Amino acid sequence: MKRFVRFSRLILTEEDKKAISEAVGKAEAGTSGEIVFAVTEASGRYRHSHLQLALTGMAAITALYLIIPGPRSVNAVLWTEILSFAILYALAARVPWRRCFIPERELETRVREAAFMEFYSSGLHRTRDSNGVLIYLSILERRVVVLGDRAIHKKMGDEHWKEVRDLIIQGIRQGQARSGICSAVARCGEALAFHFPRKADDTNELSDEVIDRRRPPDLH
Repeated sequence: MKRFVRFSRLILTEEDKKAISEAVGKAEAGTSGEIVFAVTEASGRYRHSHLQLALTGMAAITALYLIIPGPRSVNAVLWTEILSFAILYALAARVPWRRCFIPERELETRVREAAFMEFYSSGLHRTRDSNGVLIYLSILERRVVVLGDRAIHKKMGDEHWKEVRDLIIQGIRQGQARSGICSAVARCGEALAFHFPRKADDTNELSDEVIDRRRPPDLH
């Protein structure tokens, strides 16, 4: 996995998703393999980060309140703490910088787990020739994971999937997410077509549509 920047600017419009879907269809035209692209806002709920963010914000706001000149009372301080904590905790799930309270190792683990879950839930493990490929993008964690089923992975290996991943990361860094994703899909298609050319009786086993997970899985 590899982090990417400009995540806050990453918005896939319906036009973008249509272009990606068309790229998947084009990439699969010359192969019996299947490609699935999935995007999610977050690969976990990270509820502990909400608490940490709220506590840190509460402490900062209370300290600021105490620094500002003026009359003070115990009740006023308590209400400042209570209200600031409640508001920040309610907003925590909506702010991307809550990731600052999540260890990098946990981010890596959660994204990897979610990618494997997506691989199986999308049906990639059931392709006839075991040559499905998942491209998984998780925005909050700033991670991209590319997983190949056993037949194609045996031929391509981790280094190839890293190259595919880096095409997406480069596109996002340049503010051209759609182009980067479509290039990654095309690269997967080329590899699949070389090792698993289209057969006479081949059918499209999985949908070419983008899987858009608006709500993250319940992974604590």
